[in-house]
Amino acid sequence: MLSGLFSVLRNKQFLSLLGNVVSAFFNVLSFAILVRLLSLTDFGIWVIFTTTYNIIDQVRTGLLQSGLIKFYSGADAQTARTVAGAAWHVALLLTAGYVALSLAATFTVAPYLDPSWRFFIPWLGILTLFSLPMNFATWVLQAENRFHQIVYIRIAQNGSFLVLVGALWLTDKVTLPFVLYAYAASMVLSGIYCLARKWTGIRHLAFRTKQQARELYVYGRLIIGSIISSSLINYTNQMVILTMLGSAKVALFSIPQKFMEVIEILLRSFVATAQPTISAAANRNDSRAVAVAFCRYTGTVTILIIPCIIGMLLFTEPLIVLLADREYLEAKHVVRITLLTAILWPIDRFNGVTLDMMNLPKVNFYKNMLKLVLNAAFAVILTWLFPNIISVAIAGFLHIIFAVGYGYYIMKKHTEVNFADIWRYGWSEFRQLTNKVLKISQ
Repeated sequence: MLSGLFSVLRNKQFLSLLGNVVSAFFNVLSFAILVRLLSLTDFGIWVIFTTTYNIIDQVRTGLLQSGLIKFYSGADAQTARTVAGAAWHVALLLTAGYVALSLAATFTVAPYLDPSWRFFIPWLGILTLFSLPMNFATWVLQAENRFHQIVYIRIAQNGSFLVLVGALWLTDKVTLPFVLYAYAASMVLSGIYCLARKWTGIRHLAFRTKQQARELYVYGRLIIGSIISSSLINYTNQMVILTMLGSAKVALFSIPQKFMEVIEILLRSFVATAQPTISAAANRNDSRAVAVAFCRYTGTVTILIIPCIIGMLLFTEPLIVLLADREYLEAKHVVRITLLTAILWPIDRFNGVTLDMMNLPKVNFYKNMLKLVLNAAFAVILTWLFPNIISVAIAGFLHIIFAVGYGYYIMKKHTEVNFADIWRYGWSEFRQLTNKVLKISQ
């Protein structure tokens, strides 16, 4: 029994899942605190700001993370140093650009915006600087399959933010500026921790080469579009709601996003372990192995999330009250629509990962751009016809239907994939995971 337990605890999928569970736990807890302590309007502004920052940060992640994993994983020591050094070189250049642009915007654009955004704009660049060591350490550890240490980083950043928010509550200083200071401080603390543990690989900066930096850039720039276009879907929804319905409705629309953390935990965890597996099969030009890996991961996650979705559908209202407050119950129908939509998320997400690992990031980019355009069009038209956040949720359902159909069509052209295999391989993997758990419990 003990040997089985240790085997599971050392499993990379379990450790990846644990890291995301820890992150989600602290995120949901801090969300539940802030949603109660900030006004509906202020919380809506905070949601817009953090979403804006996350999109900017994801440009850097998209440019470097997949490339670092692809060229670093399994490489000899010298190549790994060169890749890490080149990635640091590109990351520092991009981060310096962020800082410069945010400072420039502070003196040019900010004076024409409301006071909240005049305060927030310079912090967009500053936060990308503060978060760089933490983010880079996570990428390197993922490439090295050291997922247990990623858990420590999640605790350091999300845990310290929660503690700082608690301190603000005790001192009666929960305002947007102080919440931002706490957010920035949590990134600084986690960055110092990563540097002290020597997880960032910054010492490899001296081994960088222009050729490797260019290779990372050429590979990563194709993936940026896919990641950003996907992130812009949620951002576009928020902008449509802000423009057509008001910031208070943005706060309401943030509730289903927190419900989706449960689904995202599983998706992010399996995606992190799927990337090296699919990439290795693609590098061998083994299209059958690529198809099997895609079906296995997609099917397993779909089977795992269905009970979660059913449970949240049954207890939507009490969960909203627990997460936020009764004034947020207006979002219950949006939550239910989003939960039903999420059943199709694994197919769409792993389709994108597979296309990227098969060196088809351009195709994935086109797919995600079409999703973005369709979602924006549906959201604007439906909200104009029916002024309610439910219209935006329906737009999300419509665009994901397109994404699944189009993604499946592309996969059929390059691999031997079919929907039946998704269920067959997914069920087989699920049974193996279940058997491991049952052996431990005996």
